[in-house]
Amino acid sequence: MKRLLLTAAAVASTFISVNGVASATAKVSAKHPVKQAAAITTTVTPPAPQIITIQDGDYLEKIAAEHNTTYLRLYYANTAITNPDLIFPGDSLRVPAESETLTARDLPTTAPAAVQQTVAANPSAETQPAVLPEPVSQPIAAPAVADGSVWDRLAACESGGNWAINTGNGFYGGIQFTLSSWAAVGGSGYPNQASREEQIQRGIALQARQGWGAWPACSAKLGL
Repeated sequence: MKRLLLTAAAVASTFISVNGVASATAKVSAKHPVKQAAAITTTVTPPAPQIITIQDGDYLEKIAAEHNTTYLRLYYANTAITNPDLIFPGDSLRVPAESETLTARDLPTTAPAAVQQTVAANPSAETQPAVLPEPVSQPIAAPAVADGSVWDRLAACESGGNWAINTGNGFYGGIQFTLSSWAAVGGSGYPNQASREEQIQRGIALQARQGWGAWPACSAKLGL
């Protein structure tokens, strides 16, 4: 019986000791509270916009291929460009990021001179959409005789030397103008309906603005 009491006393003593350690630990914790880890805030800086300078011979499709983007995304991202067929050396061009959402813009359309004159004579016609005449699918005149100039060599490569050709793919005439590039250099109507001499005149104006890069494949083939 005595041994049992001593054991109980020992247990009580142990309990008091453990309780004392717990109390002491609690006091130490109260005096020296554990500091909470500070929250880490990470700021993601968006990449700087990629700005390039247009060089002689550049055009949107070429720049798009070089920067893994598309002709239209370059046009959408650079609202200062009013005609995607006309960009000028020395101007700056922003290349949009692949993940960037861009607002689509309408591509310019060109009405022939007859439609423009109708609108000028009748202001109310401005509210009506301009209607382009049906393209002429067959040559309207025999191709002019080539004289061996650089423009005839270019036409031979672009269209087989047929200045009146319309293949139905959006390119017209001997040196394959688009309607927008034709209008940008002062042409009216369809390029394939103009004379060889006028097409060459408009081609010289386009080359002065864009360089030989306006005809990338054939100018490279001819070494221009």
